[in-house]
Amino acid sequence: MMRGLLVWVVLAAGTAGAIGATEPASWNSPAQIRADIEFLASDECQGRGVGSPGIERAQKYIAAALQRSGVRPLGDAGTWFQKFEVTVGVRVEPSTRLTCAGQPEFLPGADFQPLALSGSGSVAAAPVVFAGYGVSAPELHYDDYAGLDVKGKVVLAIAHDPRELDQKSPFRAPAAFRYTENRYKAIAAREHGAAALVIVNDAWRHPKDADTPIAFDGGHAVSPAGLPVASVTARLADKLLAPLGASSAGLGTKLDANLTPGSRAVSGATLSVTIALKEVRGAAANVVGILPGSDTKLAGEAVAIGAHHDHLGLGGVYSLSPSAAGSIHHGADDNASGAAGVLALARRFGNASPRPARSLVFVTFTAEELGLLGSAHFVKNSPVPLSNIVAMLNMDMIGRLREGKVTVQGVETAAEFKQALESAATGSKLKLTFSGDGYGPSDQTSFYAKDRPVLFFFTGPHTDYHRPTDTADKINANGEAQVLEAIGKVVATLAAGKAPTFARAKSAGSGSHRTGGQNTGRGYGPYFGSIPDFSEFKGGVLLSGVRPGSPAEKAGVRGADAIVKFGGVTIGNLEDFTYALQTHRPGDQVEVEVLRGGKIVRVKATLEKRK
Repeated sequence: MMRGLLVWVVLAAGTAGAIGATEPASWNSPAQIRADIEFLASDECQGRGVGSPGIERAQKYIAAALQRSGVRPLGDAGTWFQKFEVTVGVRVEPSTRLTCAGQPEFLPGADFQPLALSGSGSVAAAPVVFAGYGVSAPELHYDDYAGLDVKGKVVLAIAHDPRELDQKSPFRAPAAFRYTENRYKAIAAREHGAAALVIVNDAWRHPKDADTPIAFDGGHAVSPAGLPVASVTARLADKLLAPLGASSAGLGTKLDANLTPGSRAVSGATLSVTIALKEVRGAAANVVGILPGSDTKLAGEAVAIGAHHDHLGLGGVYSLSPSAAGSIHHGADDNASGAAGVLALARRFGNASPRPARSLVFVTFTAEELGLLGSAHFVKNSPVPLSNIVAMLNMDMIGRLREGKVTVQGVETAAEFKQALESAATGSKLKLTFSGDGYGPSDQTSFYAKDRPVLFFFTGPHTDYHRPTDTADKINANGEAQVLEAIGKVVATLAAGKAPTFARAKSAGSGSHRTGGQNTGRGYGPYFGSIPDFSEFKGGVLLSGVRPGSPAEKAGVRGADAIVKFGGVTIGNLEDFTYALQTHRPGDQVEVEVLRGGKIVRVKATLEKRK
């Protein structure tokens, strides 16, 4: 599931009725479900990182399984694969340097390391300014930038946040967690006019940690922060701080004790920084097949059954186990379980007699973990007319059923869904929880943004999410079989009767939505209501639409607009928008600049309380 999971949850849906087909007896065999997940989550598939040999093995496995089920290929030129290119990461170029007059040249990897979120650029002999933790938190009455001139200078800031190890610190509140993030520090420095940012290792308060730079991890696509950013050792920082007669450990200890910023210019210290990062492009592919409908009138319509098959590979910036960089992140529940669900439903309907009246499109998406790129590509290049897809059912993390609890999102996107779900669960031990909204951190969002009814199945979060420990031995295969039994009944209903009637959901989902805004508030802060277009876009946040009745809609923001400035903050990507939104509170009026038809349009929006 796309990073930023938190509280988004879901199941799948349809109308009422059944096709009365004969089902193959073993289509949802727990043993077969487990076998599929074990392969997809195996070391051989290497965590299914986009562009890796492991994900190619997974894609071939999925295509072969669909073919055995009687499904026909629906990819490019009669193949199983719908191919496209994506940015899969960044690499450090040899011209990257960090130097200080009077000091031997600092060594990359030993003394400093660019961060993957860094922008590329150079700064020559710029004055150094110590900016504490690089935090501006007015609601906590703490601002390292208060009265500090950093324009055109190199900001030196300590990693993490004040009193990091004190659970009673105001920075431990969930709404304040963003202040510890390097992305936040980078945007804050940029918006205050800094030319570059260097973040100092705080090994002084982590005795078990070595004084080394943060390891470069460019194995995932990362939006650049708009200025050069590097991690440096405390040894290097202390050389820069020598004119103050201070050390980073001493300054940090004092800041923690007083919770009073101690920012200041470092007289006589200059730093030259060159960060050169190059995007790494990689091949990506959705796996797509179709089971043609048996009814001549309805076969032109289709029900899409989907799940993403990619995961984090060997970790990367979205891993929740940063110390496990280089370890296989198996992704058994996220989302080998969903891909196995697609294969099970292909067996159920591909071998059924008679076949469903409507066609069924089976698709496993790639690059979901990079921001729903696979499903965004699908809806823009749909191999069947998108208007003919009467519903999309998505499965993401359905392998950890506990106490029969399944959450279904998107129930309000068609009037018929609730009854169909309740009917499908009748006689089972499943306990369904409904959410109306069609938006969430998974691939159904791309379809809902194009006015397609959607349902999303999800059996709940767990502590192995985005960690190497999400392994196949923890899958509840019997539980997944129960969930798939219900989903199969819903698919049967949708494939036979009246097409569901699309509706814009009245209720927005709870929690955070990583890309509309991308973790906008993470469940905290104000509500704006923009809906991003989940495809690669540079120079702002391109929107596919806005939520009905939202501040964005009231302000006149539209689909196809690109947000380029929000409350005075320049917006280059979704992370910038997250930062900009989080600096405000419900009730604030902000000026928003959007690019519309090649022209800048300015509107004012009054932010609301997040529901």
